[in-house]
Amino acid sequence: MYDTVIIGGGIAGLQTAIQLARSLRRVAVLDIPGGRSSVAKTYRNILGYPKDVSGDKLRRLGREQATQYGAHMIEDEAVSLQARGDDEFIVQTKNGANPLVARTIVMATGIRDPFPSIPGIKECLGSSIFLCPDCDGYESVGEPIAVIGAGPQAVVMADELSHYTKQIDVLNHTGALTSSDDLERLKKQGFAFYDQKVQRLLHNGGQLTGLELASGEILCVTRAFLAVPGAVVQTGLLQGFKVQVNEKGHVRTDPRTKETDHCNIWAVGDITLHSQQVAIAMGDGAQAAIWIQKRLRESDHFVKAKS
Repeated sequence: MYDTVIIGGGIAGLQTAIQLARSLRRVAVLDIPGGRSSVAKTYRNILGYPKDVSGDKLRRLGREQATQYGAHMIEDEAVSLQARGDDEFIVQTKNGANPLVARTIVMATGIRDPFPSIPGIKECLGSSIFLCPDCDGYESVGEPIAVIGAGPQAVVMADELSHYTKQIDVLNHTGALTSSDDLERLKKQGFAFYDQKVQRLLHNGGQLTGLELASGEILCVTRAFLAVPGAVVQTGLLQGFKVQVNEKGHVRTDPRTKETDHCNIWAVGDITLHSQQVAIAMGDGAQAAIWIQKRLRESDHFVKAKS
């Protein structure tokens, strides 16, 4: 019996585990390799890391820290979540012979991004190709950059990035229908629009130097941002529970506690309604853990009173 099983070992899940383990709780973290933070090779906007830090390093340090306080790290995938009575949950894993039993659950399963299949993208992701202007716009100041994606989404992304640079090429890589209003908007801003696929990324050790288009034309850029729709909020385990989600699938939680509508199930990180930043994910995890500890203590006192 665990006090808490945390499903997902990214930044939010690990911060939750650290706080709960320090509260002397029996905690298990279920995680499999991958996730959005493991793609990020150079976080530069996190307190205490003035140069940069990779998502993999943050996760490694987080696992070590959580383990130091007694949290159990389990490399496995949760395949089902069920409630048993009013005060227990059963988590069945892909490879585990026996299910995990928990008093509380934290969902930290995050988002799965639809990265386009372009030669060179794996090497450049997180170093010179990014998803978030708020995180990585600063390094693009005055630089020639590209937005690769679906026309309408790419136009919006280009507008956000225009705060940092006026040298922007927009690539309608998916061939999505792009309105005349959007095209006129780009024209007024002086941004080139290419209605064709990116054939190949030209790079030097992950540092982007250019894009080769389907036509054979080469665009010289130093950075690119992806604007491809279809990111999936991973909430499948919650389908059997009365939990509110918004139109994009993000879980609605109590702003103060991070608890969902289902008692004793919390949700943290990118699965929830927030700005998808590492610092916020950490805050989610710490906040949820504090309220889980309160709930567990109430339950402990109730059991003692009955006995």
